[in-house]
Formats: sequence, structure tokens, C-alpha cells
Amino acid sequence: MQLRSLRALTLAFLLVFLCATLATAFGIYFATFRTIDHLVEQRIGSTSEIIAPRGEAASARRIGARIMAASRYRDTGDLGFILFEGGQQVAGNVRVTRPLPLGLSRVDVADRIKGLTDGKVLTRDLGGDLRLAVIAETEPFDHYNAARQRIYLIGFGSIVAIALAAATTFTLIVRRRITDMRRTVEAIFEGDLSQRVPVDGSGTAFDRQAEAFNRMLTRINELMEEVRNVTNGVAHELRTPLARLRNQLSLIASDPVAAPVRPGIVAAQAETDRLLALFAALLRIAEVDSGARRANFMSVDLRALVEENVEALEPVIEESGHRIAALTLAPMVLTGDRQLLTQLVVNLIENILRHTPSGTVMTIALQGEGRMAVLSIADNGPGIAAEDRTVALDRFGRLSAGGNGKDHEKGHGFGLPLVASIARLHGGTMELDDARPGLRVTVRLPCA
Repeated sequence: MQLRSLRALTLAFLLVFLCATLATAFGIYFATFRTIDHLVEQRIGSTSEIIAPRGEAASARRIGARIMAASRYRDTGDLGFILFEGGQQVAGNVRVTRPLPLGLSRVDVADRIKGLTDGKVLTRDLGGDLRLAVIAETEPFDHYNAARQRIYLIGFGSIVAIALAAATTFTLIVRRRITDMRRTVEAIFEGDLSQRVPVDGSGTAFDRQAEAFNRMLTRINELMEEVRNVTNGVAHELRTPLARLRNQLSLIASDPVAAPVRPGIVAAQAETDRLLALFAALLRIAEVDSGARRANFMSVDLRALVEENVEALEPVIEESGHRIAALTLAPMVLTGDRQLLTQLVVNLIENILRHTPSGTVMTIALQGEGRMAVLSIADNGPGIAAEDRTVALDRFGRLSAGGNGKDHEKGHGFGLPLVASIARLHGGTMELDDARPGLRVTVRLPCA
């Protein structure tokens, strides 16, 4: 599992914490058992040495008397004693139903020792066919182990539950903050530069981060506004003198005296028209990128819109020597600006007419892909090399019909960038791919 998401990090933390908690719980549980066993072993060992000291000649009568005395003492009255002679019990305060092996062993409820549920027994060979067994409980009261297991389960289970609740709460808080930031970024990406990350005024690290992020957005917006204002100002200021210049050129061209230089004047008029179209496209993209056109959004039947524009452009397509080989349109409805979507379709078709030779065949398809409407327009022309596609999407980035180098004669480099801006305004994307041969432009737009 790659620790790249908040969920993965939280699950990894909970897994490590759970393993550590379980390891600690089992460690304490078994360490407690081992400590109790060790203490019980020490007790029955020392008591056995008192009843039958090592090196002393074994006597059944003497050992039996000591057992009776030890059974009456407070410190040893809870111990069990059995003296065997020739395999038969001859003295003691308890009885067992099975032979006891030499050394340390365990006894439990199956041995039917009254009042004992779990314990340990030390059996020694005293010589002379005598054996002494000393028994002690490892539970201070009946069914203590089950009670202890419940205590551990409740105690450490509570710790795990608290950690789980804390991790869940932390995850929800962080996720809410991340969601707020993502929504803000998505809104800004779609053109609404006024959006900001919510701030609750708590002064926490999350709040300070949101404030810093908002200050950054404000500064970026200010810089973009300055650039946009300069661009728009230059475009507006130059359009008027250029229009006047074109009118002057028209007047000069209509003068009979100017007949010898009329071709040059007509060329100058064409260049002026190209500059006016460039400024118009520049202003158009600035308007789209600002997001102001989102206020005009309405329900649009994309299939009908594409059909209408293809039908309107058919005379131009035929005149240029191009042909539409396939027109496959599925019903698609989305929310958007009808005029801009019309501009999108027209620009894509005109891009083919302008940059591919006569005889080029194009295909147009509209289909659904999940919640997205996918408009694909492809041609079998020279296409655009993969390394040049970034240039084709740059403003003023104009390629030749073969996709290599600049073409100063065709267009002004704003066709595909305008399509990309319109797609972004509608929350979609535009991609350039190899149609093998030719170019395929794919526009994905969210459906209504």
C-alpha cells in the first residue's frame, strides 16, 4: 500500500498502533502469567524443602506430621500436600485422580481438586519409595484467568477504540480542509478567481495555512488582472487606429491615381484585417478566461449544435476541396454558453480547412464517456508532430501544414488556444492526438 493518500496514512497509522497495542497487551498478559508461575514455583519449592529437607532420611510418619501441621498454618494452609508411598497416597490434605509426574507440572479442574481451577504441582522423589507433592493455585480465586482476560480485553480494547475515534476525527478534519482547498482550486481553474479557502478565525495551523493560501491567490489574481488590463488596453487602443488605417487604405485604393500600386494597397489591407482579427481573438480569449461568460450558461443540445454548424460550413468545406467522411453524433446535453460552444466547433473545423491540403478527409464524432460528452474531430492530413503540439496550444503558436516550423501566412495562432479556453470554461479539457495519419482533437465536456 502506497502511503500517498490521507486514507492510506490513517490506515497505516491504525495498523501500526493496533499491532503495537496487541503486542503490548499479549506481552503484559503472558508476562503476568509467567511472573505468577515463577512465584508459585518458588513457593511450592521452598515449602517442599521445609516439609522434606534435602539430605534428611525420609520417614512417612514424620513427613505426614509436618503435612498436618503445615495445613493448619496461615501461610501454608492454602497449599495442597500429598505423600505417596509405593504409588499409594498415605498422607495429605487433598487427593488427585491420576499419577503425578516427577518435577513441575500443571493441575486444573480435570484433576477434581476441591476449590482449584488452575495450579502447579512439584513432585519430589524422597527415596525409600516415598514421593512428596506440593500443590498451589495460580489463580487467587475461581475463574480468575477469564476475568483477567476480560479486564485486558476491555482495557486495551478501550485504548484501540479511543485511538480509532481520534484517528477518524483527525481524518475528517484534515479531509474537510483538503476538500475546501480542492473546491477552491477547482473553482479558480474553471475561471472563478474570486473563490477563497474558508477561514474560521481559530488561528490554528490549518487556519493560518488557509490565510496564506488566500493571500497567494489574491496576489496572483492581482497580477493576472494587471496583465489582462494591459493586454485588453493595448488591444482596444490599437483596434481604432487600425480600423481608421484600413478605411484610409480603402479610400486610397479606390482612387484612380493609385492604380499602379493598388496590389500593394490590397496586400496592406489584408495585413490590417489580419491584425484586427488577431486583436479580436485576443480579446475573445481574455473574455473567456475571465469566466465572465459563465453567467450565460444554459442547457445546450450539443448534437443539434454540431449538426447546425457542420451544415452551415458544408459549402466552405466543399469549396476548399475537403470532405466529411463520417458524422457520428450521439444525443448529448450539457450546460454551457451556446455561442462559445459554436465558436469551439467552428474553430476546430476551420483549423482543418486552414492547415490541411485540398482532398483531406475529416471525421466528426460525438459520444458519451461516463458523465462526459466527448467531441472528436480528426483528419488524415499531415498532422502535428508530438513535440510541436505544445507550441500549437500556445497563443501565437502557429505551425505549418506539415507541423514543422512557423507559418506566417495562415491564421494568427489563436484557434486551438481559444478552443482550449472554451473547454476549460465549461469544466472540460482538450487533447491533441495522432490520428495515424493526421491529427485528432478531442474535447471532453461534462454533461448536464
